[in-house]
Amino acid sequence: MKKNNKDGAGGLLFYAVFVTFISAALLVVALFFAFRENETEEKLSENNTVIRAETEDSGALFRLKLKEMAQSGYSTIQILKYFFPDELVLTDEGSFYFYDIQEKLKKNSYKNGEFRKNEDGTLDYIEDGEIKGIKGIDISKYNGTVDWEKVYSSGVRFAYIRAGIRGYGSGAIVKDDSFDSNVEKASAAGLETGTYFFSQAINEEEAREEADFVLECIKDKKITCPIAYDLEKVENFETTPRTKGLKKEQYTKNVIAFCERIREAGYTPIIYGNIKTFLRLTDIALLEDYQKWFAGYISEDSYTPYFPYEMRIWQYSESGSVPGVEGNCDLNLAFY
Repeated sequence: MKKNNKDGAGGLLFYAVFVTFISAALLVVALFFAFRENETEEKLSENNTVIRAETEDSGALFRLKLKEMAQSGYSTIQILKYFFPDELVLTDEGSFYFYDIQEKLKKNSYKNGEFRKNEDGTLDYIEDGEIKGIKGIDISKYNGTVDWEKVYSSGVRFAYIRAGIRGYGSGAIVKDDSFDSNVEKASAAGLETGTYFFSQAINEEEAREEADFVLECIKDKKITCPIAYDLEKVENFETTPRTKGLKKEQYTKNVIAFCERIREAGYTPIIYGNIKTFLRLTDIALLEDYQKWFAGYISEDSYTPYFPYEMRIWQYSESGSVPGVEGNCDLNLAFY
């Protein structure tokens, strides 16, 4: 959602790639033994006794599948996701992390339908033969001047418009230059409108300050969608983000502080983030009472979200094309 700066420093980049390579090699070895242990074939003898196939056979099957996926261009993370379907796998700072799926948390039901990619690159969600997903976009000043009439005519029905950011270096809160104009024109064109704030709060007091800033921005505005707290990990080698080293406990407290302030003002809060946000930065179990807006982008071979938990919005592309918007645009589906 945010616009990243250059990632800088070739030496650090080389180090990250090297660490990732070593980690991948070690994990492939671990994968091999896990596959041999868990995926051996079973046969029944005449007296119904289970007979395990030779472990060499399962090892051969593993190597064959691994080779096939590697030759087909699958990345290391895609391969790991395939071999660990009961866990969530992600990368961060050159390492791989595995998370058990928490059974007590509410799950999404999107496996009951299917996602269909259209010729224009947008997705539809189909359930029982009916389109259930609502198309949306999110916008900031970087998208330039938007023709909202064309956006609406293309089938988009909601828009999230950035209210502002807190600088990850200075800590200053800055309003998005195009916020007022975009909200007014999007509403006039018939779209449901929401807003989001890119946070770099380091404590609850700053998170509440950010919420108060958003509430001031939307005063006298027609905001009909939940208000989003945008929490992402800033990865920039040139500038040390002010949130660097912030613990999961504090991130989680900041999210709750923002959301509760929004809720107290009579609005519905929603948390925007990717898989790192919900697994590495925050304790998702403590955020069960808030709606989720998940950012995870589709690939050529997968049109489903890599997120088992309940979510209200899925941002599935950061490089979409929508009539009325110049250049690339974030694409979303809402499930209401």
